[in-house]
Amino acid sequence: MAEPDRVSALEVELAELRIQGTENHNLLQQIAQQLNLLPTRPIRNTPSPAPSRIISEHFSERPRKKTSIRPSPPPDFNGDRAKGKAFLTSCRAYIRLVPEAFDDEAQQIVWAMTFMKSGRASNWAQRIFAMEDAEGLPFSDWFDFEQEFRKSFTPANAAAVAINKLEGSSYFQRSRSVDDYLDEFRDLVSDSGYTDPRNIIVKFRRGLDRRIGQAVAGMTQGRPSDVDLDAWYTLAVQIDQNRASDEAFLSSYRTASTPISPGVQPATRGSMLPLPKAPTVPFRYAHTTPSPGNPIPMDIDAARKKSALPQNCRRCGELGHWANDCPHRYDVRHMSTDEVQNVLEDMLARLDIVSEEPAEEFTPVPTEDFVPRNE
Repeated sequence: MAEPDRVSALEVELAELRIQGTENHNLLQQIAQQLNLLPTRPIRNTPSPAPSRIISEHFSERPRKKTSIRPSPPPDFNGDRAKGKAFLTSCRAYIRLVPEAFDDEAQQIVWAMTFMKSGRASNWAQRIFAMEDAEGLPFSDWFDFEQEFRKSFTPANAAAVAINKLEGSSYFQRSRSVDDYLDEFRDLVSDSGYTDPRNIIVKFRRGLDRRIGQAVAGMTQGRPSDVDLDAWYTLAVQIDQNRASDEAFLSSYRTASTPISPGVQPATRGSMLPLPKAPTVPFRYAHTTPSPGNPIPMDIDAARKKSALPQNCRRCGELGHWANDCPHRYDVRHMSTDEVQNVLEDMLARLDIVSEEPAEEFTPVPTEDFVPRNE
């Protein structure tokens, strides 16, 4: 390109930039005029005091611009102190995303109170509306509303509770993951108001798992600075991930190298059946040959088999039947009526043969008290 053509092209671009700058300047002037013309009305009937604090930027008045964003409204709030901070954050996010939905901060306050439908929050909102009917809203702006809301629906003395917990040992990691421990630790540091990075890092290391703490203590290179909080957080997470990966690798290596007994199948993960047991091996004595100090142990079953007697009848001594089946017995349960009668007659005949001899009469001999001398 020739030099004159190049110069003319640059002049054209410069002229376009000047026109664009002029348009931007005019647009800024129009916005400033609109900001000055916006009406400002106090929420209370009484004159508002002079502003002595800085109101957050996202609540300052600005040109209304329609947006296609439709954020989710905050959930209903029942007055639970544990959920008060989350409810307030949700309200602020909604107002920040859709500022054109509200004409002033009074509408923002009333809109937030419409979600207080149960519990202590409902009673608190009813008192505020009763005061509004009498003398107007008791809040000069959204900042006053937030302050009063935090007093009533956020944990009291949250800083003292967090400090006491950090000074103790209840926040230690123990069996939790580093991510869970880190989340709780950051919340405690935020609530406590601690700002000294050295003090925060000391407490963070004190609560870490012992194995992670030992790994950090053994580092000679790559150790973070004592004032870099994010570096310490990242290092703890990395060490925990490396340790978990190492344990998984070693466990898989042990499983692959461990021999499995024949006939035993490894249980699948998630199986509800009990693990199969290996077949029992019979006990074998350490020595099989007798020696003076190590005789062969006695085999009770073998000795019992050798000493077993022939199966003979214990009533008559004959072989071939048991005592219960012995034919040489007299049992009335197995005899006919004639046989029983014959046996009884034989017994009575034996009794008649034996005759009893008459017994001699006993005559008592008179006794005297003394013996006569002449006898």
